[in-house]
Amino acid sequence: MADPELSVTAPQPRNTGWRPTLQQFFRGRLVRNILTTISGSAGAQAINLALIPVIMRIYGPDAFGVVGTFQSLSIILIPWCALTYPTAIVLPVHDSDARGLIRLSLRVAAVICGTSALLLYGFGAQFATAMGIDILIPYLMLLPVVMFSSAVLEITQQWLYRTQRFSLTARGATLHALLYNATRSLAGLVQASAPVLVVTSALYYIIHSSLLLIGIRLRHDSGPATSDSLIDDEPRKNLRQLAADYRDFPIYRAPQVLINALSVHMPTLVLASAFGAVPAGFFALCLQVLAMPSNFIGKAVGSVYYPRITQAIHAKEPVTRLLARGVAGMALAGLVPFATLAIAGPWLFSVAFGAQWQPAGEYARWLALSEFAGFIGGPCLVAVPALSLQKRFLIVEIVSTSLRILAVLAGAFIFKEALAVVMAFAAANVAINLAMIVIVLIEGQHWYRRLNP
Repeated sequence: MADPELSVTAPQPRNTGWRPTLQQFFRGRLVRNILTTISGSAGAQAINLALIPVIMRIYGPDAFGVVGTFQSLSIILIPWCALTYPTAIVLPVHDSDARGLIRLSLRVAAVICGTSALLLYGFGAQFATAMGIDILIPYLMLLPVVMFSSAVLEITQQWLYRTQRFSLTARGATLHALLYNATRSLAGLVQASAPVLVVTSALYYIIHSSLLLIGIRLRHDSGPATSDSLIDDEPRKNLRQLAADYRDFPIYRAPQVLINALSVHMPTLVLASAFGAVPAGFFALCLQVLAMPSNFIGKAVGSVYYPRITQAIHAKEPVTRLLARGVAGMALAGLVPFATLAIAGPWLFSVAFGAQWQPAGEYARWLALSEFAGFIGGPCLVAVPALSLQKRFLIVEIVSTSLRILAVLAGAFIFKEALAVVMAFAAANVAINLAMIVIVLIEGQHWYRRLNP
């Protein structure tokens, strides 16, 4: 069955040529939504590209190593703060149940973040010392703030994805990039120190979620529901029923995301513990730079593909071809930027960020291959919850994380070189992401065959 959003329903004359077909393709609703979201990401990434070199020259590798370690630990903890219930907001048929999931997510996040604050206050210093990351002890109480604000951002974004208000998310992304990077830059001009960089970086989710919530409040006519309806409407099911209906998210999805975050950001913690803040800073900068294509195109495509795949599943349409087209499109979009980094990484980092950052370019050469494999798998990754594959992918994630951990530990404790850690981590990531793509495509085909035996 053809994709209704990319197909042409009107009769077509023979020999129409490629131009009418291309025009019809770009008039498709799915493609328009992707282009709208990408336009916002383009503005955000242009601002990031303009200001990150300034920030790197202001603070230096040592300060960025501290903030990179803090951000890695934050990202590892974030999946627990709302147990990934916000991801389910796109799925219910009725908007009232989606609003119930918003309430549920906020309550779960408040309880978990409050408990985390108490634990960190009592035992945070001992934990940091045991992990070999004493550099984070002064900043541990910022973690619950970052966790809760990230939950609010995820809830807000998922509601906007559900209501297909992509223009608002696009404008919010651009304005957020400007305010966030300007804050870090101006604060660094006053005092270029690790504490200033960590505190300003902790504002990341607060600034973004605040901008989106203000946009929802101001634009009452921008979607099928207003900000008031997020509060006033009663769900068809109570919160206990919704928690039970979507229990596969905390049971399977949350551990999967947590394990994935641990495996991706663990190298920063290992580098900081085994080799000091500077190699951790190099690695953290690489992750940030290499994430730009993913944030520019990958997240935009994912935010549109997730509700589209959900709609296709509700309509019992085939999804494998939709996913395969997404993977092919991502490969074409990412080939040039990732290949450029793989070939000329050290020179590009030296020119962009200063000679002191050239070693980070060597890291980038290897991580570009890893990031490209993850980049092209974006459409398949967002299909996991829609196809109800959380349970199976929890097992896949455990195996994948074990492979990443073994690779990182081998580089750190057998080869005893920071670059060896990066190379081993990149090789493991390439194998894992390619396997994930194959598994999801096969599962999508099996799902459709079960519906049509």
